[in-house]
Amino acid sequence: MNKLKIAILTTFHSWDNAYSLTSVVEAQLEALVKHGYNPILFVLTSFKDDEQVPRGVELRKVIPQIVLVDYSGRQEPHADFPQNVNKIYTALKENTQDIDIIIQHDLIFQGWFLPHAVAIHRLANESNIKWFHWMHSCPSDRPNTDYPHSLRFTLPRNSKLVYLNNKHLIRAAEMYGVFPKDVRIIYNSVDPRLLWNFHPLIKDLIERYDLLSADYIDIYPVSTTRMVDGKQIKVVIEVMASLKKLGKSIRLIVCNAHANDKREKQVVSEVISFANQKGLSSNEIIFTSMENIPDYELGVPREVVSQLFLLSNIFIFPSISENCSLVLLEAMLSKNLLVLNDNPWLPFREFAKENALYFDFGSAHSQVNHQNRDGFMLDVARIINSEMSTNKALNASTDLKKNFNYDIIFKQLENLFYEQ
Repeated sequence: MNKLKIAILTTFHSWDNAYSLTSVVEAQLEALVKHGYNPILFVLTSFKDDEQVPRGVELRKVIPQIVLVDYSGRQEPHADFPQNVNKIYTALKENTQDIDIIIQHDLIFQGWFLPHAVAIHRLANESNIKWFHWMHSCPSDRPNTDYPHSLRFTLPRNSKLVYLNNKHLIRAAEMYGVFPKDVRIIYNSVDPRLLWNFHPLIKDLIERYDLLSADYIDIYPVSTTRMVDGKQIKVVIEVMASLKKLGKSIRLIVCNAHANDKREKQVVSEVISFANQKGLSSNEIIFTSMENIPDYELGVPREVVSQLFLLSNIFIFPSISENCSLVLLEAMLSKNLLVLNDNPWLPFREFAKENALYFDFGSAHSQVNHQNRDGFMLDVARIINSEMSTNKALNASTDLKKNFNYDIIFKQLENLFYEQ
């Protein structure tokens, strides 16, 4: 089945990241391209930032540049108003012949864009294009006003109003004189892939392993030569596997360096086998040395580790010997829930103080043997889960990653495309 032709209508003269609407449009375009559409972006004829527009987007620089007037006071239109309306209408009519759906943001809402609103109404009356009109501000009372101002408070033909929350749905409908059935709720997305300008490797990891859907993401930067005996990666695996047993979705990303030799590759293979035995799948334990082989066998750039820590929400550190661990400090800076080794020989309390969960995982000087190791690890997981359930900041961050990324929001949007 051929994909619908989707366009986003804007009056952008530049790709201004300081303008919040740019981020909304960017997320919609990225999602459209990713999900197989070939979107069109309408911008002003003076638009100058072609290279900043997401790849796969067709630019149409055809919207006339006019002197904007704020008609929110519903004053008498200026003398050049009819001419400006006709310019915009003509540009739209000539350049939307192949368009099935147009998304626009605030162009029939804001007083500055009254000429655009009139042109949109005119085009909607004589074409079969489906329109979705985003409203980014709180609704106001519907005024009793005459043409052309009345068009700012009237939905064009073949249109739906899109609002950003359910709380004000009725008020938004009343403002436009329509029934609630004519209003659709689509949230804004804030996607870490766009917000934090991630390294390409991290974007690949997010796509390949569906990182944003996880309840727990643990980043473990480690040298492959020391990760089993010194850093006790198997303990990390056991705890994460126990969290999975509690019904949580997990991802353990091991940023392992020094993995270019046969011996180290064998160690990685053995650790993966151990993780599989504990119930973790190949999508749940990820070694960066095995991504795009051999690019990261010696390690990943520091920025990758730092950016991954922004994504993670838990840091499990059962290392048996440390001085002043940089990776611990970075995990603290990144606001992770800390799960640290409380063996008397280790200095972790000196740094994390009482801001961590502590368990005795043994040390280089003091072995620890748990009579029921699986039961101990499950208890650790239960305590972690309990702590996380009361941490509002981490819960809010996890919820946003899971439910407000542009893929999830796009599912809401795409459903509108195919409504009858």
